[in-house]
Amino acid sequence: LLGKTIQTIALLAHLACEKGVWGPHLIVVPTSVMLNWELEFKKWCPSFKILTYYGSVKERQLKRQGWTKVNAFHVCITSYKLVLQDAKAFRRKKWKYLILDEAQNIKNFKSQRWQTLLNFH
Repeated sequence: LLGKTIQTIALLAHLACEKGVWGPHLIVVPTSVMLNWELEFKKWCPSFKILTYYGSVKERQLKRQGWTKVNAFHVCITSYKLVLQDAKAFRRKKWKYLILDEAQNIKNFKSQRWQTLLNFH
């Protein structure tokens, strides 16, 4: 049985190759597995441009420069903490798919911040 990370990567690869949908996709994960997701993408789908979104406020600002360009990246991987902290910036991007890893750990899906985030297109 394949792990959920590999299944997700396979789905995104299928969307890209069969449907021409290259993203951008947003994957929100616990901080502890962010690097693992990046490594799995590099292993299984090296042609995908991955943006691993983390770091200080300044580092994250730098990562956001130019991300409005078409094909700046195909997949953005970030943590729950940062996606909420930088929600305004994430809402400005037109995401194709939002993937939540370990979503059962989210304490309050009814919170205003989550509703805002889950309503972006």
